[in-house]
Amino acid sequence: MLKEVTRKSFPVEACAILFGKIAAEEAIVTKIVVAPNILQSSVRFKINPETVINAFKRADREGLQFIGLFHSHPAPANPTTTDLQYMKLWPYAIWLILSATTNGIAAFHMTNDKVQKVALKIE
Repeated sequence: MLKEVTRKSFPVEACAILFGKIAAEEAIVTKIVVAPNILQSSVRFKINPETVINAFKRADREGLQFIGLFHSHPAPANPTTTDLQYMKLWPYAIWLILSATTNGIAAFHMTNDKVQKVALKIE
């Protein structure tokens, strides 16, 4: 699904909000809320705040936890300097990045200003 969303939005970065469950230190994504990139940028993304609020409300009603954010890059699936700045604002979020050019995908988490790759399961 995320590869298709990325392909359709290219060269604009695709973006989505990830919800699911966190159990035994494993994050399992069970719901993906795809959202338009209101910046229409190939190097940055922004989701309409109203979309974010509505997604969080629906997820809460469904008993789902916020897992993290997804976006695509027109480069390798690694956090950019801009990503790192925003990762500090969402310290518990997982950042799932998909390369629109190589289809490589990777998930990252920032702890104590250090970026770590993490395993993420999408159901």
